[in-house]
Amino acid sequence: MLIIKTFLKEVPGKGIGLFAGDDLAEGQVWWIWDPEMDMIIGEKQYSEMNEVKRSFVKKYSVKSETGDYWLYTDNARFCNHADEPNSIGFAEKSGVSTQIKTKRHVKKGKELTLDYRKYVFDFPDGILNFEVR
Repeated sequence: MLIIKTFLKEVPGKGIGLFAGDDLAEGQVWWIWDPEMDMIIGEKQYSEMNEVKRSFVKKYSVKSETGDYWLYTDNARFCNHADEPNSIGFAEKSGVSTQIKTKRHVKKGKELTLDYRKYVFDFPDGILNFEVR
């Protein structure tokens, strides 16, 4: 669950991005796993979903090393990939982040980014494999 002010904005070539609503200090936590708001979807549950639901889960979730899909229900799902991201996640369960914090100072209005290669176990076939319209 996002614990800071953010806003969404179009990012050329990426679609929608997540942006800081305030200045963030280096090491500031800005997202925490919330079991009341975020979901873990098992492979069986995923396989029983209709195509529309599976497409949504595939696009907006992170697939863990165990095959579960971790779906973030807030706007954190719009955090884009960067090779040199300004944020980093900490894995405490199944190799998927349960907290995200900044790696350096992030000014208000700057995009919040992560390196998907560290968190998406089916990369690049997962979260990055969609068309920007």
